[in-house]
Amino acid sequence: MSLLKRYILGEFIKTYLLTVFSLVGIFIIIDGFERLDEFVTKNGEVSDFLMYYLLKIPFILSLMAPQSVLLATVITLATLSRNNEFTAMKACGIGVTGLTLPIISCAALLALGLVVCNEYVTPVTSQKMNYLFNIKVRGAVDQSDKTRDRLWIRSGNGAIWNINYYDPVRTLMKGVSLYTFDADHPDIRHRIDAESAIWNGKQWEFFNGYVRFFKSGEVKSTQYFEKKTFPVLEKPADFKKLQKRPEEMSARYMYATILKQEKEGLDSTRTWIDLNQKLSYPFISVVLALIGIPLSIRTSRKGGLLFCVWISLVTGFVFTFFYALGISLGYKGVLSPFMAAWGPNLLFIFIGFYLLLTIDSDTLLPT
Repeated sequence: MSLLKRYILGEFIKTYLLTVFSLVGIFIIIDGFERLDEFVTKNGEVSDFLMYYLLKIPFILSLMAPQSVLLATVITLATLSRNNEFTAMKACGIGVTGLTLPIISCAALLALGLVVCNEYVTPVTSQKMNYLFNIKVRGAVDQSDKTRDRLWIRSGNGAIWNINYYDPVRTLMKGVSLYTFDADHPDIRHRIDAESAIWNGKQWEFFNGYVRFFKSGEVKSTQYFEKKTFPVLEKPADFKKLQKRPEEMSARYMYATILKQEKEGLDSTRTWIDLNQKLSYPFISVVLALIGIPLSIRTSRKGGLLFCVWISLVTGFVFTFFYALGISLGYKGVLSPFMAAWGPNLLFIFIGFYLLLTIDSDTLLPT
């Protein structure tokens, strides 16, 4: 990398760090005033308040990264353009696109870093953050340990559970029915009805029940038992799982959830959209950097630095609108999960390349 490119990259990184920490600070201050009242009302401790926002930082960084990249790109290049440094570079035969390549490369590396962060860091911290606020501060009941009534659960092998009452703390079921089916056609094979069932640490033990054996849809025999174990896939954790929030799930967890939903015959569209959104959002940094490069150079000809910042804020708002619209249309089934999450990125990448290739035009938006 040439000295000039290292200089531009260094200026961009310094501006980005200043911008992202400023936006994170503003976010924490605004959100802090909203949360502080509830912490005080619920007699929350200061340590809990501080820990809540410490755990929230990875989520905020991921959320603010694209806007920070856009602002850093605009401020860095507008400053260079205002100081006539671009004019001097062009006079030396150095192209603008070549000089801005370090910014695009840095934005791409940042996007990959956010993907890794969203996969390994943010889900863990978000779970702890939500538990701290909802359970410890608000005093809500931890739903994962709450007794549940009238459960219908489809097993991974196609079996169906019907449970009148389940206590996850004691791993106790009452009023249990389990239906198993033939692998090659939907006819029922066995039906197990038991007064209760309990997990012994390795498998489920069923008490006081019957096993009915079917053939061609008709009962062929019935066996009574006082205590019996059956080869079933489910463990206690499978009966206490609750739907996590998207920020609490990694991409791998989402994909595993999709496979489970599809195997159980459930609609997985919403989870597909959440997965594509989790993967596409970090790359908004690259898209906005590509948009910010020509906009910063063009708008610096029309006004000062504040004007450039204003244009970048408007651009960020417009992109956010289209991105949110795409996700909403995806949830309604108008767009496919891929187009809902990646469509706005692809559209603005095209616009960014168009503006970049026509950067020597004298108008703000080429005609």
